[in-house]
Amino acid sequence: MKIEELLKELDPVTIIEFKNYLLENLSDLCSKKNSNSKIISNFKQEEMFCEKCGCKLYKNGTTKSGIQKYICSGYGVTSSQTTDTIICHSKLSFEIWRNVIDNLLNSFSLRRIAEENNISLLTSFRLRHKVLYALKHFIESINLSGEIQSDEKYFSINLKGTKTKNMPRYSKKRTSTSSPYRGISHHKICVVSSIDEEDNLLLKIVGLGRCTTDMLNQSLGQKINKAKSITADSASAYQEFCKSNNLVLNAIPSGFHKNDIYNISEINGVHSQLETWFRKFRGVSTRHLQEYLDWFVYIFTMKKRFMLNKIKTESYSRIIIDNNYIKTKDIFSIKMPIDLNVAYAEYINQS
Repeated sequence: MKIEELLKELDPVTIIEFKNYLLENLSDLCSKKNSNSKIISNFKQEEMFCEKCGCKLYKNGTTKSGIQKYICSGYGVTSSQTTDTIICHSKLSFEIWRNVIDNLLNSFSLRRIAEENNISLLTSFRLRHKVLYALKHFIESINLSGEIQSDEKYFSINLKGTKTKNMPRYSKKRTSTSSPYRGISHHKICVVSSIDEEDNLLLKIVGLGRCTTDMLNQSLGQKINKAKSITADSASAYQEFCKSNNLVLNAIPSGFHKNDIYNISEINGVHSQLETWFRKFRGVSTRHLQEYLDWFVYIFTMKKRFMLNKIKTESYSRIIIDNNYIKTKDIFSIKMPIDLNVAYAEYINQS
């Protein structure tokens, strides 16, 4: 809106000159070292407070690259505009960060991201997971209301990237199935999937095996806001959950997708999209599965909320300003979302 107001004050000739200047100098203007910090400063509040002690922060000069520094009035701790953001300690330019985020919105592979931005495969991996971790606040802000459809999606355990010495089971002969158990067992990861009438979507890893009431409380308990009903299968877990949360359960008989006027076609459609989307990654480590689910939810939600031409700029601004920094070393030690001792209890007992 500020840009539109400024342009209204200019005459047509000046506007055309301004357009030509931008086209000729766009790359240089965006490649400055403090380009990312300028974006952050536009969204920062005038008064800032220390996250550790709550004291007011005061300006304390700038870095060599022009990034604003601050000092805490309480303990005298210094910080900058980029502290705890995704670009903290990063020397990569605005162009690379913008391109990487665009590539992720297009679901590019790690190798293609590396080629597109002239970076190493390892840097590509690190940037992908830094961006995925930065989606945390966005995912946490999603709540469900009104009429909800819910179902479970099951994934096989994938130990991709795990060193041999850290494997929770001994090596076994590969077969056409990844588990010796047929159907749903403790070798399957349960993901509760729910979508409301406003297209707010949640995908949450809740444990192993069949869904229980405790799993539903874990995934939906804190996410229901003025919800009226849940359309799901007739499992006892949903019956108990709806009863304890004063929700109407529109139960779908086992083996069916609808019951008179009620159906779960919306969430089944999401599952179909999810399966197609996951195929391009050729296997996702269970350690990072929740990050990829959040990634899918983010793309799904942004496409519902914004026009295609605004998704990229909106995403870049949103991801850059959030305080969701993760150190590179922590990416490789993210906690497993499931208990492998439970999943492979029979292998552990035999060893």
